Amino acid sequence: MARIPYPERPSDAVARLPVPLNAFRMLSHAPPLTGPAIELGLAVLRESTLPVRLRELVVMAVATATQCEYGSVQHRPIALDAGVTPEQLAAVAERRADGPEFGETESAALTAAFELVSRHTLSETTLAALRACFTDRQVIEIVTTTGYYVMLAGLLNGLAVDVDPSGERFLGLVNGDPG
Repeated sequence: MARIPYPERPSDAVARLPVPLNAFRMLSHAPPLTGPAIELGLAVLRESTLPVRLRELVVMAVATATQCEYGSVQHRPIALDAGVTPEQLAAVAERRADGPEFGETESAALTAAFELVSRHTLSETTLAALRACFTDRQVIEIVTTTGYYVMLAGLLNGLAVDVDPSGERFLGLVNGDPG
């Protein structure tokens, strides 16, 4: 149960979503923040040049590193639908970014996500690995995706926002479909 009640009326920005997620219902206590947060989230989900599969690995790494049950529950089915394997999800849950489950690009992105959550910065080695695998735009997209989901984890964990029904409901919303 959420630690503070949801607003009686969600912000207008939430009403424009195909699904009124509890995260944004809670954020509606601060209406000026709700619309921009939703817009950034939709840009991360729909406008990124990262492959959906890679993006979802990063999201799952953040959920693991921040111990965000909401993020894990919401994005697990999305990650599986995007081609992430159960073995890869198990490795991420163990906070492993290397090993036979991952290729070079996946390992670089996961290492970056775990480092950003734990250290709030990237080592020179990690940044070099990212730049060897990705365009500068994609490096920014990995860092921004990580930061966005860390911000959400703070809201979700700090206020014990109720987990929405299974993430399968949101496949179209996060895989680039208009919803």
